[in-house]
Amino acid sequence: MRNLLIDIGSTNIKWAINQGDEILEVLKTSFPPKKELPAPFYEVELSKINDIIIDIINSQKDIDNIFISTQMHGYVLADKDRKPITDYISWQDERASLVEYPYQVTKQYGVDLKPNLPKASVYAISRLNPELYENIREFFTLGSYIAFYLTQNNATHITDGAPSGFYNVATREADQTPFRLPSVEYDVEIIGQYKGINVYSPVGDQQASILGSLAPQDSYILNLGTAGQMCAINDDFLEGDFEPRPYFYNKTLCTVTRLMGGKFIQYYQGEDLAEKLYDNYLTAIKKLPSRGKVLATGGVVNYQKELLAKVLDKIGLPYAFNEKADALNGLKILAQEINK
Repeated sequence: MRNLLIDIGSTNIKWAINQGDEILEVLKTSFPPKKELPAPFYEVELSKINDIIIDIINSQKDIDNIFISTQMHGYVLADKDRKPITDYISWQDERASLVEYPYQVTKQYGVDLKPNLPKASVYAISRLNPELYENIREFFTLGSYIAFYLTQNNATHITDGAPSGFYNVATREADQTPFRLPSVEYDVEIIGQYKGINVYSPVGDQQASILGSLAPQDSYILNLGTAGQMCAINDDFLEGDFEPRPYFYNKTLCTVTRLMGGKFIQYYQGEDLAEKLYDNYLTAIKKLPSRGKVLATGGVVNYQKELLAKVLDKIGLPYAFNEKADALNGLKILAQEINK
């Protein structure tokens, strides 16, 4: 089997062929730039994303399957004919900060109520742009839109669906909304075909990265990309001062979000960066179920290992780095399990 693995990240889109146990040459291109919009709006031209994905697929030969991981919390809205009426509204968009929400989001949804939550963002559109809101008939995550673009099936995996805020991950029920939501799978399954190639339900890039890191369950996982998260894998659904995000194998990925990641580190100007990171990461650790060590993974580890070692030394738990693991490795693991 030849599997095409595609990871749609916030900075880069990466792809590679997986055959057997091997990931062949990894290629990447920049994720399209944001549109010229004032803060807190953050949108990306949808057609540019579509073109990159199609070019990637068409550049390969003899592909049997396509596996996709994608940045979460972003979305696309469509009309009654399933035609997009927005571009891609990124997870970095915080238009929901401009309104007051009339509801709460319980821990059973696996996410917290925050300015970049699509559920809150769509409500903000109803207040800020009611004419646009009245035309919404279908909601897509970025993953489910790519799936729809390839297969005409608006479907995704729960790891990509739940970050929208519309799915109760404890009861496995979707909200009743005036527009269609993606159908969500709790296993990674074929959702359709593109030119005879099987397309599998897209998964969240965070969960794919954690899976690819081979993180043991007795570790905190510091996952550092453009943004940062501190995580702990739990066998059962668990509520706490964190987001109980769905993971693979019916497990829960307890996650403290919005930590100082690559973007913060890159642009920070002060001399106390290590101290800032120490306070940020230790606070996150104290919110999670107790674990005995730390595994640091994600793209930032590749170029900030010395800084991160200084921070983790001060935290005082045994730690290790896995700088080679990423979402593509997680997709490879899923592909191998499915193609056995």
